[in-house]
Amino acid sequence: MMKATRTLLWLLAAAAPWAPALAALGGDAASVEVDRASINAALHVSTTPSGFTVHELEIPGGDMLIREYAGLDGTVFAVTWHGKGIPDLQKVLGSYYGEFSQAASAPHYNHHHLSIRTANVVVESHGHTRAFFGRAWAPALLPENFSPGDID
Repeated sequence: MMKATRTLLWLLAAAAPWAPALAALGGDAASVEVDRASINAALHVSTTPSGFTVHELEIPGGDMLIREYAGLDGTVFAVTWHGKGIPDLQKVLGSYYGEFSQAASAPHYNHHHLSIRTANVVVESHGHTRAFFGRAWAPALLPENFSPGDID
């Protein structure tokens, strides 16, 4: 069981070369344009009927698609990804990374799936080499009338 955990953490770390920089969970969505320029990604911005904003960054060549969800105040409350790798979770999770890292070091039984749930952050990652997808959110930052099931 510890081996499966180490394997998954190694896979997460090994995928980091695919990782673009992005607005950290709990951070300001104003950095999205800087993120887009730094990774030469196509950016599509949409606003939902509930008023939150989804910034979708598509990495050239289809290597990765990242969605950053921001509330009315511009705070990023959720991030999703899918593609050939996993984004740098230290950058994605920002100040939540330490809590995630500590929880992720506990034994897990499936090296293709990671689900970490703490009081402050939830991270779910699935997949295998060149086919990863996942999402992360901060429960305290979720807007009213928004559920984790709404995160694509």
